[in-house]
Amino acid sequence: MSAVSAAIIGAALAMDAFAVSFVCGSSDRTKRLRCAFITAAAFGIFQMIMPILGWSVGKVGSKAIEGFDHIIAFGILVFLGVKMIIDSFGNIMDKKSDVFDLRSLIIMALATSIDALTVGIVLPSAVGAETFTSLIMSVSIIGAVTFILCFIGYQLGRRISNLNPRITQIIGGIVLIALGIKSLITG
Repeated sequence: MSAVSAAIIGAALAMDAFAVSFVCGSSDRTKRLRCAFITAAAFGIFQMIMPILGWSVGKVGSKAIEGFDHIIAFGILVFLGVKMIIDSFGNIMDKKSDVFDLRSLIIMALATSIDALTVGIVLPSAVGAETFTSLIMSVSIIGAVTFILCFIGYQLGRRISNLNPRITQIIGGIVLIALGIKSLITG
């Protein structure tokens, strides 16, 4: 197993999750470290689970989801982005918590980790994860890299949250929509 290869794959898979974590951080009105930790953990866990599912399903599973995985990610991200923009016109200052509840966070983590499902299929050749033990080591590295990058992204987002909350929420919605469009185009 190549730990360096797994870390590189983890960083590549984490880019969308990093961007969404940034959006979550910029929309956070609570300023609690716990929110950053939960967000990073959700993305890290999904980036670990999905390659295991892909590895388990094998070639049959990749063919089944390969044709429409990008459409699923597009739909989820665009829906959440539009919802975020619409919500920005409400009275955002009355909200005591961040924009994203746990359910939305899990949906975003799922949407940004769909590509990790297909990556799981190639892990044996990419990083030598041919046994279950080597697979667990590889996905642990992928999950840890995702966690770290998402935690950093969330913290960076919090740094810009001093801007007008309505503006950061609209920008966040636009970023989610852009990620959905990117998923559709590159899928």
